[in-house]
Parts: sequence; C-alpha cells; structure tokens
Amino acid sequence: MTSVGIVQTIIPHYRQPVFADLAARDGIDLTLYAQLGTNQGSLKGMGKVEEYATVDVTERALGPFIWDPGNLKAARARHDVLIFSWKTRSLLLPRAIRIARRSGSAVVVWGHGFSKTDSPMRRRMRLKPALMADACLFYDHTNAGKSAEDGIEPGRVFAAPNAVDQRGIESAKAEWLDEPGRLEAFQKREGIDPSKTFIFISRLEPDKRLDVLLRAMKLMLAKDPALTLIVVGDGAERDSIESLARTLGVQDSVRFLGAIYDEAELAGWCLSALCMAYPGAVGLTAMHAFGYGLPMVTTDLITCHGPEINAIRDGENGMLYRDGDFGDLAEKLLEFSCNPDLRARMSAAAADSVRGETGWTIPNMVNGFVKCIEAVQTMKKAR
Repeated sequence: MTSVGIVQTIIPHYRQPVFADLAARDGIDLTLYAQLGTNQGSLKGMGKVEEYATVDVTERALGPFIWDPGNLKAARARHDVLIFSWKTRSLLLPRAIRIARRSGSAVVVWGHGFSKTDSPMRRRMRLKPALMADACLFYDHTNAGKSAEDGIEPGRVFAAPNAVDQRGIESAKAEWLDEPGRLEAFQKREGIDPSKTFIFISRLEPDKRLDVLLRAMKLMLAKDPALTLIVVGDGAERDSIESLARTLGVQDSVRFLGAIYDEAELAGWCLSALCMAYPGAVGLTAMHAFGYGLPMVTTDLITCHGPEINAIRDGENGMLYRDGDFGDLAEKLLEFSCNPDLRARMSAAAADSVRGETGWTIPNMVNGFVKCIEAVQTMKKAR
C-alpha cells in the first residue's frame, strides 16, 4: 500500500467524491489533513468521513499570510507521498516541504499554478514551493503546459482536470425528464419559455459582473421582449444588482430566485434555459452548466477566470464575448434564442465536455492524481 497524505484547508462537499474515488483506488491508503466541520466563506467543510482517514488541523490568517501548522503535522507523519495545497501565502509550506523530503516522503504541490493578480513578488512566492517539491499537480492541462515558462521541468508536471461529481445532476435530471409532462407543467406554471430563457448561477459578487449582463438584457429586450433571465444565487451584490435592474427597466424580465442548494429544485430551472449567461470570472460553475448541456457564454478576459475556462471552446461548447462590451454579450446571447441548430449543437458539445475518456470528470481527475503519485515514487527512489 502507498501511504498518501493530502493537506487541505477544509473538505468541501464537491471535493469529497474526488478523495473517496482516490481512496478506493488499488494500493492507496489515504489520509486527509483539514479543519474538520469548518466553513471557509460560503463553502461548508465536512467532518469525519468513512472512506478515508482524517486528521483535524488548524489554520489562521496572519495579515495577508496563512499560519497553517497542519502542513508540519502532515510532513512529520512520514507518508510515502504528501500532497500540499499550493498556497503562495502559506508561511509554513516551504519548511514543511523540507521536513517531508528529509523524512523520505515524495512531495507534490497541487493548485492553479497561477494568480489572477500576478506580480513579480507573487510569482516568486508561487515558484518557491514548486521548485522545492518533487512534482506540481495542476488543475488543468493548459496551465500545466505553460509551467515550463516558469522553469519547472516538464517531467515534474502533471494535471488533474478540476471536475464536479455529475451523478447528482444526472439523478436530478432524471427526476424531471422521466416523468412525462412534469417539466412542461413547471415551465407553464412559472411562465417561462425555454427557447427564450437564460440562466445565471453563482454568488452575486463583484467579479461575476452581473451589471454587464443586465445592460445586455436591456439591449436584447428591445429586440425580443419575451426574453427572460433567471438569476440563482445570493451575495453582497444582490441589493445593488436588483436596484440596477429597476433602474434599467428590466426588472420584469429578470427573476432573482436567491440561492438554491437542492439539485432537484435547481434542475427544473437549468432544464428550462438556453445557456449559462456568465459575464464574469468562471470556475467550477462551467462543469455544473455542462452537466445540464448548457453552453457557457462568458468574457474573453482569460486572466480573470479560474483554470476551468480552458474547458470552454469558443464556438463549440460556449462563446466568449469582448470583455465589458455588453453590446457584444447581447449579440452572443441573441444567437442562442434565434438559432435552434446552433444551440442544439453547442448543447451536445457542452454535455460531452463532462463525459468520457477525455472529459472533465471525477475519474479523469483522480487518474491525474494516480499518475502523479506513481511518478513521484519513482522520482523519490532516484534522488
């Protein structure tokens, strides 16, 4: 058995299927180090789980930095392979890497591998643990491929494409689609036309750029007053966004539903939409949208996004509009409502993006972990 330790801030619910799958792979004995049962912002952390061992650790902010002694605890546990979160703000990560390597562990840092607000200092802080570790595990193949520009040898670079568990989405879809007439009755009751409805799902925060989407809606409604935008989510921007909708005169065509956490309830709305209209920074929402066959329409400012932007192929499973140009966003969204063939083609491509051997799936993500784990053990023997 290979003893594998992974250090995380918390165990968010969307990561549990990843770690459970990894723990179930042949020859893997997994231990998770995290703050158990603790929340991180809007993310709820899990407590102890059955599928693998857990160790409760602490973490706290010290100004702009993080004091995370859990790294040291994991480093002293003498795992065969130890996977640290690739945090540039961690005060203890470099020390933990040195301790782990001296103790005979192969060390991996796992993360984005880039910063949305990069600077020479941030780059140096990011590269320090990367160059100390045996390997770097990226959230996607695109950024993994770019790492050579930072001086990281290609043989030490691996990717585990960031994914969400699609089983809950498939189950929720089946609840609606397996019962004849249920979805149509819902649409009639809610007064929505699925050929004229767009959806946005996320927390309502400044980086999501809802103001751009509302201004695009104003332009679209001048051409087709029957269009509807469904906004699912809550957050700091909700009051100001609802106020802007009234100021623009689009409040009757924009429905603010608040946060919806029940997948079966959310499915009815997703199955009644043309695409995911997402004017700002994209993350795992892309995988959620693709699970429903919803193409993504988002900004072409690639640097504002998470690594999941690399799953979106412009003109295939989504569209990119010129950043900040609500006129261009309006044109892109109108294409979906006016062109049934386009949306059918893109919907199929969106669904395929989270399926199969090359899709952004949990099994493929875990395959990336396993490949990295096997490789660093060989590296450890050679060092």
